[in-house]
Amino acid sequence: MEVGLTLSFNTMQKTIKPIALTFLFELTLLLKLALVFWSCEDILEVPDISNQSVSILAPVEGSVIQGNDVTFNWQLVDDATAYNIQIATPNFESAVQILLDSIIQEDTLGNVRSNITQTLLNGNYTWRIRAQNSDYETPYTINTFEVDGDENLDVNPPNTPQLVAPANGASQSDAEVNFSWTREDVPGTAERDSIFIFSDENLQNLSTKALGANKTFSANLAVGTFYWFVQAYDAAGNESGPSTTFNFTIDN
Repeated sequence: MEVGLTLSFNTMQKTIKPIALTFLFELTLLLKLALVFWSCEDILEVPDISNQSVSILAPVEGSVIQGNDVTFNWQLVDDATAYNIQIATPNFESAVQILLDSIIQEDTLGNVRSNITQTLLNGNYTWRIRAQNSDYETPYTINTFEVDGDENLDVNPPNTPQLVAPANGASQSDAEVNFSWTREDVPGTAERDSIFIFSDENLQNLSTKALGANKTFSANLAVGTFYWFVQAYDAAGNESGPSTTFNFTIDN
């Protein structure tokens, strides 16, 4: 009888020991995973910046700027990864125009700009800025200022040209091509049109670049398919967007 009990006890030991070891291994693994999870939670916690504010350096409240290029400067807020800057005229409560509503993000190195420059016409303006990160944002800091620079400043870009001829997809046998387009002039400095003619659809191989005259241009081109668009510029350095791109073919 004693022999039977001994054998039974030994058998139970052999059975229980692996189960106990497996349980301890799994418990240890779960504890390690829990520690990793808690560590990640600590790392991913986003700092609350909602009780902070952005300190404006310039233009400060009531400034009069003797020039039309205005540089906006502010102090960086710890743990902020972006800044929302807005400019309105004359103010945000009764805005005639929102001139800027931009998000300045940190770069790949984690650096964020603390200034931006805008060209503004003479007049009264209000600007505001707030800091933000992925979860929180500060209240806006707001200042008003006046621009008293060149009263004849031209900051209005020319209108975008509208292509007329050759019509899109046109075909002709004559090597001389007569281009034309329309565009309503904008009051201000003198405007001019540049025409760009390419020999490929991806606009990589520039065949001709020239100034138009009275919204026309003529050129002699070889046999093939060409792609063209027009863009307008003015003497103040403003430029329109490019027109749509038309294509035409010269046959034998």
